[in-house]
Amino acid sequence: MGQVQHRNRHNTWRFAGGARRSDRKPRFDLIPFEFLESVAEVLTRGAARYGPYNWKRGQKDFFLDAWNHAFVHLQKFKEGDRSEDHLAYLACNVAFMVWAVKNRTISQEDFGHPR
Repeated sequence: MGQVQHRNRHNTWRFAGGARRSDRKPRFDLIPFEFLESVAEVLTRGAARYGPYNWKRGQKDFFLDAWNHAFVHLQKFKEGDRSEDHLAYLACNVAFMVWAVKNRTISQEDFGHPR
């Protein structure tokens, strides 16, 4: 990145040459490459088997089931199972749930106990 001249009180960076940019954007550079690579490998396998972005076609029950799949992968990792990258599969299921919540397919309330 270029040399930063200064930052003002509005969290705007001024670069050499006069360009400015807000620092309000998420720092994707902070995500470990190994994490991204592991998740991408799982999603690539899923795309080959089910089609790209198949998970986006899921409805509420699909995303609620992702919760269970996440825990299965966590447990298998804890048990020492090395048959697949359980943490990457866990991360994918969590990513699916984050996407579904942000896109209002599910809500936090959907995870409540039945009455």
